[in-house]
Amino acid sequence: MILGLDVGGTHTDAVIIDENGIVAETKTLTGDDLLETLRLSIRDTVSNIDTNLIQRLVFSTTMATNAIVQDRMEETGMIVSAGPGMDPEWFSVGPSFHVVEGCLDHQGLEAMPLNRNSVLKASDFIQNQGINVIGVAGKFSVRNPAHEKQIADWIGNSFNHIALGHHMSGALNFPRRIATTYLNAALFSIHRKFSESLISILDEQGLNATRYLLKPDGGTAGLGLIRSFPAQTAQSGPAASVMGALALDGCPGTTIVLDVGGTTTDISVVLDGVPLLDPTGIKLGRYLTMVRSLNTYSIAIGGDSEVKIENNDLKTGPLRKGMPVAFGGIAPTPTDAMITLGILDAGNRDYAVESMESLGSPIGWDGVKTAENIMNRMSEIIADAARTFIKDINSRPVYTIHEVIEDQKIEPSSVVVIGGPAPQIAPFIGKALGLPHRVPPSFGVVNAVGAAVARVTSEIILQADTERGTVMIPEAGIHEKISQNFDMDSALDMGKKALKTCAAEIGADTDAIDISITEKQVFNMIRGYSRTGRNIRLKMCITPGIIPEWKRKA
Repeated sequence: MILGLDVGGTHTDAVIIDENGIVAETKTLTGDDLLETLRLSIRDTVSNIDTNLIQRLVFSTTMATNAIVQDRMEETGMIVSAGPGMDPEWFSVGPSFHVVEGCLDHQGLEAMPLNRNSVLKASDFIQNQGINVIGVAGKFSVRNPAHEKQIADWIGNSFNHIALGHHMSGALNFPRRIATTYLNAALFSIHRKFSESLISILDEQGLNATRYLLKPDGGTAGLGLIRSFPAQTAQSGPAASVMGALALDGCPGTTIVLDVGGTTTDISVVLDGVPLLDPTGIKLGRYLTMVRSLNTYSIAIGGDSEVKIENNDLKTGPLRKGMPVAFGGIAPTPTDAMITLGILDAGNRDYAVESMESLGSPIGWDGVKTAENIMNRMSEIIADAARTFIKDINSRPVYTIHEVIEDQKIEPSSVVVIGGPAPQIAPFIGKALGLPHRVPPSFGVVNAVGAAVARVTSEIILQADTERGTVMIPEAGIHEKISQNFDMDSALDMGKKALKTCAAEIGADTDAIDISITEKQVFNMIRGYSRTGRNIRLKMCITPGIIPEWKRKA
């Protein structure tokens, strides 16, 4: 058995699945206290289950996302080494950002030695501000981590945690690496407290199985092993939507997946059962990061969005003012419209009808017409957002989790609608998009299913320079000497071994992984008229997907 749990803005959904499918499911209102919400959800879900039979626990949480969006992160210092080029001050983050003397060149060779006094002065300044965590990022640290390691060695005893930039990703994108390093440092203590509390809750319930967190790339990583990279757990909800839709529907053809929740609607596209990938990294709040993610898009509209009339025009969202009127709320919502139209049997229908009549009365609409207009307007907003999302995808190469598709235009053939109000809103959305629509079984807990069935993923970037005689795989902590005979075949062999090692460390079954090569490049290095070496770049990942056990049941 597997427990999957997804924390949404309105509800927290949980399921227990086994070889026969879903054996238990619950919905719990998401309260202000995330840990108490988790405690209640887990307790209710396993109440009639033999917990000794549960072998895997997977959680998709809003902890990191909420901390970033609400600016509740721990105060964090940053020490950056850069050298010539763009001024790193342009990408300053946090309350105490310092650029120190010393740098490497684009090959990772030392262009200017680190200035110890400059580093210690920055460290002292950060400490004197009462800051206990710090991030360290060098412009070319993915080519050579020596300066980052030296800074950490000089200041290591002064801080509770140090996040190093070359651990984030092997990609050369200094602004994004600064932001990602900062977030992983700023979230470290919050994530540690969350993890320890979640472990305590699971122990209370007698749930001793392996624990995982869902990542925004649609894969999972061990709860303890992701401790130093908490930003990788942000925005996992949209990824859970995709993985759940794949598990329950299969998403044949070109499928738009719409997860309509109480607060937001998440949009994604799947090509013949293969999700699309954002190759550069996800945006978290105002921060552009290197966190690997499925390509998704969220808009602030859902079943509980506030509906009002302004200047004789119907406005739906983006605010949510609590529960629908039918459940004692103060503002009419699309849920009240569904109840008024008789397509949803829930709450107090009299309250819902009255809210629709009061809303439409100033412009001459009765309750039914008001409700119909709300459903049509909500569907049009979602359809327009989906079209905008697809237009954006078609404006550049399409990255799937397997390959880059240069010249394929995305033309949706159907739409899958999931989430609590899916059966009620799906016909309206299908009409607005002009596409056939489907609502999969267990539509209300698809995200929890997606968390439960997602397999462990990992990614590495290999950079080799045969002129210098070095190879680096930052994600695996590899920085080794190589001969001038090192070639792409050597890189592939080393990369696959490193990826399997990384995957095993975060809980993957290395005998059942699917590896994708997402980038493979070789550049000859010429000096004068002779080739002096090769620059080899290789990017590979464990392909996000559904665990084999679920595939066999499908």
